Amino acid sequence: MEFGVNAYPEVKMDNLKEQLYSVSSPLDLLVDSNYMSQAIADEGEVGGNIGAGLDWGLLMGSLLSDLPLLGRLTTLRISLNREARLTIEALNLGDGTKQITRTARACIKNRLLSPTEAAIPHIKAVLLQDNLYTEEYISNRQVLKSLLKELLTDSDREEIATAGASLIRTQILSQLN
Repeated sequence: MEFGVNAYPEVKMDNLKEQLYSVSSPLDLLVDSNYMSQAIADEGEVGGNIGAGLDWGLLMGSLLSDLPLLGRLTTLRISLNREARLTIEALNLGDGTKQITRTARACIKNRLLSPTEAAIPHIKAVLLQDNLYTEEYISNRQVLKSLLKELLTDSDREEIATAGASLIRTQILSQLN
């Protein structure tokens, strides 16, 4: 029996793995719609485990060697989720706040994984602003609000609003019966 490198014949890789080999920067994967579609599907298959949908495969070494980028991507997502939550809480929607916030977080995640062409330059611009990444989260709410406006699509906003309307409707109907 043969061991080592030659023990396993080379396997033909599917398109996604070929993309991983050909990408020079992990940030490029964020704007690759095929890769992001697969990442979202992978994340959904494991019950929302965000690590599954962000499996960088062979580029994990490159991403780990660029810890500032990895840190900024993480900080950006946390900050956008926080800004969405604070904005929704300010609307005083009561019990509906949690469900609406969950829906907003899902929309933010999907848009970061698969941004629109129009949103890409805005995401990159925020990632490149060194002064934003001095704390655990981005405290400049104006920057975050501006990015959310560019990041979320009209259908995302509609989905968030529908989640709130549906929950409030259910509560009213249950209280009046």
